[in-house]
Amino acid sequence: MQKIKVFLVDDTPTLTRCLEKVLNKATNIMVAGNAIFAAANQKVIQENVPDIVIINLSSNEKKGAELVGMITKEFIALKVIVLSTHDDFNSISAMLKSGVKGYLLADVKHSELNKAINKVMQDETYIQNTVAGKFINGYQKENHVKAINNLSPREVEIIRLIAKEHTSADIGKMLFISEHTVETHRKNIWRKAGVKSIVGLLNFAREHQLI
Repeated sequence: MQKIKVFLVDDTPTLTRCLEKVLNKATNIMVAGNAIFAAANQKVIQENVPDIVIINLSSNEKKGAELVGMITKEFIALKVIVLSTHDDFNSISAMLKSGVKGYLLADVKHSELNKAINKVMQDETYIQNTVAGKFINGYQKENHVKAINNLSPREVEIIRLIAKEHTSADIGKMLFISEHTVETHRKNIWRKAGVKSIVGLLNFAREHQLI
């Protein structure tokens, strides 16, 4: 069985040795090499030919972020897992957007780290269980804000009137605008909400607490 080759980047040698010892005990994982941030460059990574690079951001956040950027740009097929002390949505989101495939806390259990390595190797994105809930909640809130901000006050007003079963003609009279203008607003609302029917619009409105 071919083992997953992992390369470790950490500025704390003691932790690196501990992690290396633990990972090498796994039947399908081997540590191909390790480096401190100052030595973790493109040449070193190429020489070790890893499948996954594990970067401990908690030991050097600035250098870690720079290294993530370099790897995701120069090594398209190479997967990155980061260890961090931050469990907030913005930190996780920033790393995922930069191309990271796995996000774990620095004190993650070894069993979950092994699980993450295997999942990421299968081209899946893995977020540690204890922080996944926070990320999902943050993602939903961000999408909610984007959806609401994308609509004009007039469009929100029309959505609420549509929800009360008013026709375009009714809405035009109530808002002192032409029926044609109402229809234009409706088309824009449909497009912005990404829906194709009244049912879809009502579901969107309920989901984003507009009605």
